[in-house]
Amino acid sequence: MKPIFVRGVSNQFRLTLAILLSVALLVANERLDPIRQSLSSVLSPLQYLANVPGVILDWSAEAFATRNMLEVQNKELLRQQLVMSERLQRFEHVRQENERLRALLGSPVHMDSRKVVAEVMEVASDPFRQFVVLNHGSQTGVYVGQPVVDAQGVVGQVIEVSEFTSRVLMVSDSTHGIPVRVTRNDVRAIANGTGDIDQIELRHVAKSTDIIAGDLLVTSGLGNRFPEGYPVTRVISVSRDDGQSYAVINAQPLAALDRIRYVLLIWPDETKPFTLPADLIGVSVDKSVNGVPQAQAVQSQATQSNTTPATTGAVNPATQNVTTPATQSNSNEENQ
Repeated sequence: MKPIFVRGVSNQFRLTLAILLSVALLVANERLDPIRQSLSSVLSPLQYLANVPGVILDWSAEAFATRNMLEVQNKELLRQQLVMSERLQRFEHVRQENERLRALLGSPVHMDSRKVVAEVMEVASDPFRQFVVLNHGSQTGVYVGQPVVDAQGVVGQVIEVSEFTSRVLMVSDSTHGIPVRVTRNDVRAIANGTGDIDQIELRHVAKSTDIIAGDLLVTSGLGNRFPEGYPVTRVISVSRDDGQSYAVINAQPLAALDRIRYVLLIWPDETKPFTLPADLIGVSVDKSVNGVPQAQAVQSQATQSNTTPATTGAVNPATQNVTTPATQSNSNEENQ
């Protein structure tokens, strides 16, 4: 029979034993690392097994979400492809027609310039300055004043260049101004940044100027910085107050300045030489005069040098002359 009250180990002995064990573990800590690694290797399959349900759930959710997202993106990309294909067909027709007209008029041709895709590395943290840093510098040929655009419109211009990077001042910065013109009526103005990333204003515009909300403003080519024709902004509001000397015109940049990641660096001066299209050399169109088929040809200045200066059907004698059938017959008779 055990006694009711039994005196066990004293608390002082327990404390002393705990202290000794703690000191021993501290001293032997480094020597216990191989044992810990062995235990971890033995128990690692159990850890993987315990994580299997969570991994399966995460994978299933991600798979369904990714599939739905891909379906939506695929539909959107197909829609954009159809729209771009239709635009490309129209633009190709306009480009070919423009080249033929310029060749006939002997005017200079604006060919595609050199372009390089750059990635945004840094965005300005200063609320009073709006610029981005690109991953291309002087090694690529970037220079100060170079125009920068994205898929929608003009982003800004390069203001600082280093060996491998360059800094671009955006069109929305309060110190930036760009000459623009209205595509509807060719009215010219200066688009100035306001410091707000989604607002541009047109300053010192007379109240009688024909500018309305919705007008598209593109680069005018003045100032020798930005090539002509690149979209810049669209007018969102026009206020003509009798108490003010000028109209208050606010516009919104077309470029996605708040979320740009990739931009396009342009070298406007590096263009390809233009040659006369082969289908314009020796082109003849059959026409009839009083029921008799005649030929109307586009001839060069060397061919037309034998004709008289008073030819009534000549267009731009300095470059190319288009002679009428009657003039050709008269010249032939004079030569005979």
